[in-house]
Amino acid sequence: MRYKWFIVAVLLLLAIPAQAQWFIGGRVSVNANFKEKSGGVVLRPDVGYTFKNDIAVGVNGIFEYYGFTPQPGENRNSNISYGLAPYIQYYFVRIGKVSFYLDGGVEITRQTYPDDAYWRFTPYLSPGMEIVLTDHWSFLGTLGRLDYDSFTKSFGFSVDGSAFSAGLYYNF
Repeated sequence: MRYKWFIVAVLLLLAIPAQAQWFIGGRVSVNANFKEKSGGVVLRPDVGYTFKNDIAVGVNGIFEYYGFTPQPGENRNSNISYGLAPYIQYYFVRIGKVSFYLDGGVEITRQTYPDDAYWRFTPYLSPGMEIVLTDHWSFLGTLGRLDYDSFTKSFGFSVDGSAFSAGLYYNF
């Protein structure tokens, strides 16, 4: 009986690649606020799997650094965050080599300050665009984001530079 389930599992795994493909890549975003004298960079290495050209699942690694001018009486002048963000993307429009998608996931990050640290849980939705450059290379970008921050217990919506990210992806 066990070998029958094993054969079924192997056949399913062999059938999936006919309509799917692995990808690796990453995104970068840079944020600067000259009025508040702050800024930062976010690096997101990424690995995932595309099913039937409409749905992709994957996970982002997250590394963020922000530097800022502390408020009077405050000694915090930087923040480093790291974590993971599993996600799902749904491609809803394809026009030639350009595709539009909705990205939804959950960021689980560790925020660290010189004198403090805490965990942050952030579910989010973000629209994006993909431009196919070659058979293997794609450019992806996102602009805008709706999220919920578990630390501040608040919803956020942004369409400024902090919500823009761009990157290159290699499709196998």
